[in-house]
Amino acid sequence: MWFFILSVFMAWTGKAVSSTCVVEMSPSSAVVRFGGPFSANCSSSSKNITGMGWESSIGSVPLTRQVSSVTLNIDSVTDWKFNPQCFVNVPKDQCYEYLPVTVYKMPDTVSMPQLSEMGPMVEGRHREYRMRCDIFNVAPLRNLTVHWHRGKRISFTQRFESDDMSASTPINVSSVFGLKAHRDDDGTQIWCEAELNFRATAPNPPSVQSKSYEVTVLYPPVFTKSDEIVEISASSRMSLNCTTKANPMPKYRWDVPDSVRKANNDQKLNQPILSPTLQIPGSYNCTAWNGQGTTTKRFTVIEVKRDRTTFAGLLGGFTVAGAVLFIAGFFFVTPEGTFSCSKSNYQRGLPTSSGPCYKRLVVMKLAVMMMAAAVLYVSVSGEGCSLILKPSRVVVGFGEPVSVSCEAARPVRVLGWESAISASHTQQDLSVQWKVDSLIDWIEEPICYGVFFTAPRQCEEKLNLVLYKTPDSVSIRPVNHTGPMVEGKEYQLLCEVQNIAPVQYLTLRWYRGQTEVYNHSFSDLTSSSPVQVSSILVVTPTKAENGAQYRCVAVLELGPEGPQPPPTVTSEPLNASVYFPPMFLSPEPEALELIEGTEITLNCTATGNPTPVYSWQSSHPTQETMEDEAVLTSSSLLPGTYTCTASNTLEKKSKQFIVKANTKGV
Repeated sequence: MWFFILSVFMAWTGKAVSSTCVVEMSPSSAVVRFGGPFSANCSSSSKNITGMGWESSIGSVPLTRQVSSVTLNIDSVTDWKFNPQCFVNVPKDQCYEYLPVTVYKMPDTVSMPQLSEMGPMVEGRHREYRMRCDIFNVAPLRNLTVHWHRGKRISFTQRFESDDMSASTPINVSSVFGLKAHRDDDGTQIWCEAELNFRATAPNPPSVQSKSYEVTVLYPPVFTKSDEIVEISASSRMSLNCTTKANPMPKYRWDVPDSVRKANNDQKLNQPILSPTLQIPGSYNCTAWNGQGTTTKRFTVIEVKRDRTTFAGLLGGFTVAGAVLFIAGFFFVTPEGTFSCSKSNYQRGLPTSSGPCYKRLVVMKLAVMMMAAAVLYVSVSGEGCSLILKPSRVVVGFGEPVSVSCEAARPVRVLGWESAISASHTQQDLSVQWKVDSLIDWIEEPICYGVFFTAPRQCEEKLNLVLYKTPDSVSIRPVNHTGPMVEGKEYQLLCEVQNIAPVQYLTLRWYRGQTEVYNHSFSDLTSSSPVQVSSILVVTPTKAENGAQYRCVAVLELGPEGPQPPPTVTSEPLNASVYFPPMFLSPEPEALELIEGTEITLNCTATGNPTPVYSWQSSHPTQETMEDEAVLTSSSLLPGTYTCTASNTLEKKSKQFIVKANTKGV
């Protein structure tokens, strides 16, 4: 009994319990190519060594006496489970140790099916294009790593780590990568690379790469800049640039004022850049389209006129004053050149600074001053609020940085940002920046203000700021129901979205398989902070939908300034199990002829969920008991009527087989 326990312990530890010797390996572990050479040294510092040797499935070294080291040399390793063992003998004892060896083989080939077999990819279809990388004849699997390259970056890495140490022989494996097509991928190269990673135990052998393929992605035109305001003057040349990228190449159409269209004779209105010969203010709309979508950009052209208001005001003021003085001189100036309220009553040497004449002069002076003040007000009140925000609309993720510039188009006394976070101002520059390293304030409404030297002396522009957050989770479940659904009955599926903002930009898209069956928008809600919302899909399942998967996809469509493609979060799929009653492949009664001595087959197969069970009945009283199977094959059936019943938990259905007697050869 003790000998058995000792043997088990030795097998578990790899050396004798009462070992009085030390075994040292060089190297302590090894990696060798299948078919390649191998060498390892075993030594011991123990005293009184009587002998040493190697036990191995290839090239063993027999017991060598009176040595302290022994070397195992093998010209070609041809055993996938090569695991040599060094043993050391001392008086009345033996110790031994296994050398960990990994035998590897690089794959014969690494290949991908041609992407042309899939056809061009399409952006924004909420699907993944699954690509496969086939690795042939590689070992060991546990050290295999596959990298998927997309352009200059690695998009996906799969490690085939396994605790199964017996999986050491060559094997064929595949790696699958799901690519969501984006316009940035169009024209990039994609390929896979297989490598054996031995970590720190040995240098990695050179990797093996597949052939690279160019990705083709179809996507609609999208303008990187929103609508523009263009200022023109008499001396400038108007040029409107509507160029955008798309695949296929987009076509263009300009909608311009009628006078411009007539002047161009409808020519050059299908080019991305419009430089009309007739330059007039108005609305110029450019539409770009291809087979994937259509988008329109508006250019609002305004004319910048020369500022003549001050000159006109001064001129008008002097003109009015001159007119008043002229009239006053006509009525009140005497022939001697002096001033009098009444020429006829004028007397030389008498004062004119009192009485009704003096009062009328004061009123006249006040009138002239008021006219001049009115003219001066007109001269400086013709300018609008000249603050420009760049960009005018900002979409930023919760916790992300944001930076916006406010610029003044005319001299300004003070320019600044009014904000709960990062408020700032300047008294020197014509621009000031609002910058936040991490935006986490859901009610932030930054406003740029300016105090100007001329009227309007103060004005402000509010930033169109959209702070968004993708949902924490999107889940789907049945409402007031558990278990399988029954064909023809109405059910409700609930999609719940947790902590999303702003909800007015959210669209919930319902899918059955790859088909969108319903979408729900929340544009009527106005909350800017995270909320929880839900959507209900009403379904009336059919048997064809048994096994179908329902998914709910939350899409934040934040406009052209937001991330592209829009952020999406998808629920786990809900597998639909639909119960439906049995249905025969051919429900009509069947008539068969029975030829004596031959087998006859009655096929009662029906589809149904749950799977139908079958029973048979015969009109012949002496007929032997028949098995409850869908297909009945027998050579001992008697003429008569046989009724097959297929049933499940929903319904029972029957079918008749009429067997008629016949003789062979008749």
